This record gives sequence, structure tokens and C-alpha cells, in this order.
Amino acid sequence: MNRFSKIFPATLLSFVLAHALALTTLAQAPGPRAAAQAASEKKAEAARRKAPAMVAQRFEKDGIVINFSLQSRPTEKGNVEGLVAGTDAVATFRVNDARTSQPVTGLHPNAWITSRKSELPPNEAECRDRIRTLMGGLLSTRAEIDMNAYVMFTLNHDNTVTVINPQISFSKTKLESIIMLPGPGADWALSSNKELLYLTLPEQSAIGVINTITRKLVTTIPVGDGLKPVRIALQPDGRYAWAGLDGSPSVAVIDTSAGRLAATVAVGDGLHNIAFTPDSQTAFVTNSAADTVSVIDTKRLTKTADISVGKTPVAVAYSNASRLVYAAAINGGSVAAIDPTKRQVVAMIPIKRGVVAMRFEPAGRFAFLVNQIDNTVSVLDASTNTITGTAEVVKGPDQVTFTDRYAYIRGTGSEKFSLIDLNGAGKGTLSAVDVVAGRQPASAAPEDIGVADMIAPTPEGNAAMIANAPDGMIYYYVEGMMAPMGTLSNYKRRPRALLLVDRSLDETAPGVYSTPIKLTGAGRFDVPFLLDQPRLVNCFQLEVAESQDGDKNRAGTTIAVDALFQGQRFKALDTIPLRFKITDPLTKQAVAGLTDVQVLIFEPPGVWQERQFAKEVEAGVYEIKQAFPREGIYNVMVGVASRGTTYADLPFTSVKVTAANTQPKE
Repeated sequence: MNRFSKIFPATLLSFVLAHALALTTLAQAPGPRAAAQAASEKKAEAARRKAPAMVAQRFEKDGIVINFSLQSRPTEKGNVEGLVAGTDAVATFRVNDARTSQPVTGLHPNAWITSRKSELPPNEAECRDRIRTLMGGLLSTRAEIDMNAYVMFTLNHDNTVTVINPQISFSKTKLESIIMLPGPGADWALSSNKELLYLTLPEQSAIGVINTITRKLVTTIPVGDGLKPVRIALQPDGRYAWAGLDGSPSVAVIDTSAGRLAATVAVGDGLHNIAFTPDSQTAFVTNSAADTVSVIDTKRLTKTADISVGKTPVAVAYSNASRLVYAAAINGGSVAAIDPTKRQVVAMIPIKRGVVAMRFEPAGRFAFLVNQIDNTVSVLDASTNTITGTAEVVKGPDQVTFTDRYAYIRGTGSEKFSLIDLNGAGKGTLSAVDVVAGRQPASAAPEDIGVADMIAPTPEGNAAMIANAPDGMIYYYVEGMMAPMGTLSNYKRRPRALLLVDRSLDETAPGVYSTPIKLTGAGRFDVPFLLDQPRLVNCFQLEVAESQDGDKNRAGTTIAVDALFQGQRFKALDTIPLRFKITDPLTKQAVAGLTDVQVLIFEPPGVWQERQFAKEVEAGVYEIKQAFPREGIYNVMVGVASRGTTYADLPFTSVKVTAANTQPKE
């Protein structure tokens, strides 16, 4: 009754109450809209019940058989809901020789999932055209699910993780998500299926777990009050994640299947790095203050030995070539070779003081030792346990990582990085080439120098992304060039770590190419598939049922956007306000206080585009001022990174713009 601000006479009040009661009775009766909604929900429920847990289709041409399957994955509670919107699934393509049934290995297929509006599936020519368009990289023609892409995660100074898509060509911004953390992160490790990212949070005495598909922090796991987890590593079988508790004589062991602390194992004092044998049976932990390496039985989670090595050991690594574990001592001037079976040092390899990092190249024979005192990198041949060569590199080197052909060395005292050809490691002829990757050295922001990798090789194997914290930028370098090919903004955030998560199809078994995906919406879809050698294309078919809570809610969309200008027409060159109302799709309440509502306006197919941030003009209503350059049809899209919503997650609004008024004013 608060709608009425006046006091009514008794008779009038009785009339009002009676009228209100009648309206309530009418409201309770199902009208056409309510009936239609009920029918829609009933239809959706029937579709869900029929939703299969897997679909499988077969295609054969030119002596090649391709079997496509999409299998839904169990939920966190262990339920299998079938192929409905919002569920996780695994897409698999099995490629075999039609005559011999032998798997065809070593391929690099491409695949997408795109919505289909027509009744009929595309023929071969239409499928080729669809693939050609998808490979153009334009935001206006992006697939609902891209099974060829990789995304970049950066761990930042402001307690965030940014998710950036570096492969969108049509964009001033490539930011897709921002994940808020409860505190600053130090190091991270990615699960073998690329779904979970384990992150150390020293100030929170915890390990954070990020789901890289939903791009959300799903849990934090306490490791003990006052303990500071810094470096983290996953043992090869993925059962446990191990975090060194720096400043404490212990390491934390996380049970990855249960998502909890499994044990805290006593080791020695100091800083800790961790390495494993390939069978995951044994872990080796360096203890910088104790001058030892602790040996841990990973089945019983107990320490079995403390091995004395050189003074101040920090770096540790396992070699597949010699089947030995190597621990480098910063102040001892040596590298200890440890036999995992005998649990003892079998060789001491002399080297100059100052080795702060050590990593084996992909083949596992040559270890690159990074010396921060001498600004050099030396190569240790594990087959002979000798140093085969040394090269001068950038000032203050602290990290090394590898592509197929090169070692990349980051320097804290230089805006450059060094490249060393891996072919020289075996020949003993090391030489480094320095490449500029930024305007400022890492030492310009010393508080951002950490232990996690700042250089990440791209899946192609011949390029890398290099993070520069003081610049707040990521530099893209392609091998053979003397300067980066391009730059990516980190959106005013200083990166402290860089990681690429490859979502492309991976050969998980001979001739079997698969990747995990999330079904982002319901409806009918095409699955364009391209095989380059031999050249084959086909569009498989897929149907996804609606989820119980509706597509958007289950698919992870946390906002609904209503374009308040929908259906209006505007004239070119006029500056007009465009308003959007943002609500929570579950509560239907306005979402106020957002500061990162970004609006993208483009003229298909993408020749002209502009972006700007919207300002809140009233609770849940956001506005931009926009002028369209000419007559035509424009698409308007909204993304809110803080709510985990990208442009692709929400439908766009089309705006019709008429010709400008060229008549002179009186």
C-alpha cells in the first residue's frame, strides 16, 4: 500500500482493497505469457531428459575415416547431466586409414562449434566457406567454441589474474576475463588436462585453485597459519601438488582430487624448489639454509633422506638422459648429481658461484645453468656430467625457458632477453643474441620480480610471449626477428607471471585428437572440421539441450544486459546516448557499481569499430555517448570482465543509422 501517499476515506479504502484483491486474483491466474513460459519450461525439461551423454558421427573421404564424438563429463557432484548448456564435455576426433584402420598420427586438425540458424546442415562448399571465415580471426565472426585457440593468463600486482586472447585480430582490447584473488600470488602450476591452475598465496597461507575453463577461483586451500607457500610443482601423475613453504622447514602437499591439504612434510630450512622422478614415486626438495636436498616418498608422504650438497642449493631438476637429479648451489660453486635409487650424490660438477636457476631443454640431456653473478649461462651435459660451454647473456639473468630451437633467458637488469640456439649445446659452441622486449628493465619495478616464468613459448613452437612488469605489457616475439612482432596490453596491470593455456586439439593417443570444452549455450550447432594434410573438410552436427536453470545461468553468464535503445533509429554524425540496464539473471535485481562495463560498436564485417567504457547514470543503468560515422547497420556488444562476461557471452544489439542531415540550419 506504500504506492498511495494520501489518506483515503473508509469507503474509498474499501473499494481500493477490493480492487487490489481482484487484481491479485487475476495476477494469480495464468495469462498467455505465463502459459507460454510454462510451455517453454516444459519443453526444455523434456529436451533435458532426452539429452544424450554422448554423440558420435562418422565421416569418410579419400581413404580417411574421421570419427567425431562429444562426451559430457561428470559434474563436481559426480552426476552426468548429458549434453546440456553449461556442462563440461570432451570433444574427440579419431583419424584412421580407411583400408588398414591404422591411426593417422602427427596431424594438426582444426575444429570449431558454431550455431546454425538454418534448418539444413551446410554442404561441403558451405562448410569450406564457414571455415575460411572462422580462420579470419574477426570478432564479428567468432565461433561459440574455438578448439584451436590458446589464451594467456597473467598473474598481476593488484591481486588479479587477467585472461587475454592474443589471437583476436579485430580488437583494441583482447581482455576476456579478470579473476580476483584474495591476495598476491607468487607461483602457479597447470594440471595436465589444462583445466585447473594451482596458485600459491603466501600472505593468505593458502593455495588457490582456478578453473581455466570457467575462469573462476573455485577454492582456496589453507596450508597452516603463518606458513608462506611460494614455489609450487605438480608431480607427473598429477596426484599431488607440492608447495615449498619458504622460511619453514616443511613443504605442503595438496591432494588434487580431493582439493585439500594431504600432508605437511618436514624437510630442511630455507627456500625450497621441488623436482620429481618421472614415475612420481620420489620428490626432491632443496633446502637453501640447510645446504641439503630432502628425499620424500610420495606414496607414504614421508622423508626418507637428507642429502648434503653444495652451499645454498636452490635450483633442482631431473634429467631423462642420465636418470639423475641435479641440485645447483648458489654459493658452493658446484652442481650435485644425485642417484634417486641410491639416494646419494654420485658426482659433483664444478661451476662458478652464482647459479640461481637451472632447467633441462625438452630432450632432457642439456641443463642450462643461469649465473646471476657473472651474467652467463652454462650448459651441463647430463650424459657426461660436464660443462660443455658458457655464453654471456643479458644483465641479471634469473630465468630460462625453451621453444623447439632456442633457450630464452630473462634478465632483471635489462629490457632485453637473450636467445641461445639449442644446436650449440651439443657442439659446445654457445652464443647468445640479445633482443629488445620493452622499454624498462624488470629492476625498474623490483617489487614485481618473483619466481614464476615471465616468458612463455607459444604452441606453434617458434615464438614466445615475454612479460614486462614495469611496462605493463606483453611482447610477442617470432624467432628469426630482431624485435618483437607486436605488443599486448595488460590493462595497466604489472604482470608477475605469464602462462599460456593451449585449448587446441591435442593428440592424446595415436590418431586421437581431443580437447575439453564447456557447452556455452543450447540449440543446434555445426562442428566444422579441417584437416590440412590430407586436405579434408566436414561439418559435423550437434544439438545441445537447455539446462535446468536456463542457458545463460548454467553457461556461466553472471549478468543480463537489456539495450534500452533497441529498435530506435539514429542519424549519422549525431552524438547520442546509448543506455544499458544490467541485471542479475537469477535475482532479476539491478547490478550497480560496475566500473568496467565496456561497449564495443562495429560495422560488419569489421571495417570500423570503437570501444569505450560506460558510466553508471542510475542504479544498474550504464551509458555511453556515441556518434556513428555514416549510414548503415552497426552491432553493439557489451562485456564486463569483473563479472566474467565477454563480448561473445551476450547477444549483440543491431542499430540502424540513417544518413546525416546535410541541410543547412536556418
